[in-house]
Amino acid sequence: MADIKTEYGKYNVTQIFAHMNLNTECSLVDIAPTISEILHINMVKPHGHVLNQITEYARENKTRKVILIIVDSLGYALYQRLTESMPNLQKIANSGMVFKCKSPADHTTPAIASIFTGYYPEEHHLYYTDDIYKERAKDEYNPKIKTIMEWGHDSGLKSGIVIESLGAESLAGRIYGTFGIPDSDDIIEYDKKVAENTVKALKSNPDIIAVHIRAIDRFAHMSDTWDDIKYSAGSVDENIGTIYSHTRDDSLFIICGDHPIHSGKKWLEMTGKNDAENYHNRYVALIVGSKK
Repeated sequence: MADIKTEYGKYNVTQIFAHMNLNTECSLVDIAPTISEILHINMVKPHGHVLNQITEYARENKTRKVILIIVDSLGYALYQRLTESMPNLQKIANSGMVFKCKSPADHTTPAIASIFTGYYPEEHHLYYTDDIYKERAKDEYNPKIKTIMEWGHDSGLKSGIVIESLGAESLAGRIYGTFGIPDSDDIIEYDKKVAENTVKALKSNPDIIAVHIRAIDRFAHMSDTWDDIKYSAGSVDENIGTIYSHTRDDSLFIICGDHPIHSGKKWLEMTGKNDAENYHNRYVALIVGSKK
């Protein structure tokens, strides 16, 4: 990374990173402190660290808004295999950078809690949605259970979230806008509603908005063919495209998986050694790019 950084004075950072997969290992706990640095949010320093490559990119591209999209089950190996099925995501990646990022958990709730708070599961203790209420009841001011959206709200920024109803309820009254989507057996329709409600939320011009899209994860559990996974990825990508088309030009997209693909055993039978290593090391994709 030192050689890249020495070139900042000569080249636009977007040009440097545009067609480059950094393969830089980081952790999902680094996302919240990185957003705090970009948006100048005052927060109690968590376990995660600021990713300077991202903050420098954000400054270079004059981004002032953050769109945080969590794509359930978007493991790093899976992302590499789905690039042709996700042209909108690739468009964002080609404008910025891709990281190989370590997930601190293999299930959704603790992983998302780590993304939002900057703490590891053994620190935030949020393993199930109900734990959010239990931990807050113990001490609602505990910084380990306070999300970056709440820290943003406390810093005078406008924060929003579009997520499953129970998750949204846990933040009701704590941030500017919460959009809860009732769970559904039709996950394609569910994700479509997530995208539609994100578009509604964007009309209020939030400084940071967090979104959770789930189709790949659901299809990983239900299906046995790569065609089904590609279909779900195409649906996810279409929803990302919808969100992208309704964001401001000064928006920074931070898109990440929460954990590698579930039901991994059946999928690993169809893959190679590198895929298995990425899966067992809990690597997910972290894609960062601007709309410019």
